[in-house]
Order: sequence, then C-alpha cells, then structure tokens
Amino acid sequence: MPRYHFVVHAPDHRHDDPNGMLLWSHEAARAHGHRIVRELKDGGYDPPGATLLVLDEEGETVHCIPF
Repeated sequence: MPRYHFVVHAPDHRHDDPNGMLLWSHEAARAHGHRIVRELKDGGYDPPGATLLVLDEEGETVHCIPF
C-alpha cells in the first residue's frame, strides 16, 4: 500500500508531513486531502493562497487542493 504525504503550502509558510499515511490509491489520498482541508477550514485556518499538496512516496505531487 503506498504512503502519501499531505503538505500545507501557504505563501508565508509550509507545514510538512514527514510520516504520511498509507492509503489504497491516489483517489483515496485525494479524498483524505479534501477532508483535511475541510477540517482545517472548519477550525478557522483559511489563509489566502494556501493549498494542500498530496505527495506520493517519491515526493511527486499527485493532487493540489486549494483552501
């Protein structure tokens, strides 16, 4: 099962995800990424220009989800 990393990238900062998460597919990682964005926005985190990058095991971006 592949490991995916979820990185918050905003114009003034970046929050890496060194541990990542094991998920079945790119689509499962995309769905999880959307949940992360939703939860962060519900908690009040919504900086202009921020995105959530979903990276595969090689560090390649497989999804980019805007806030």
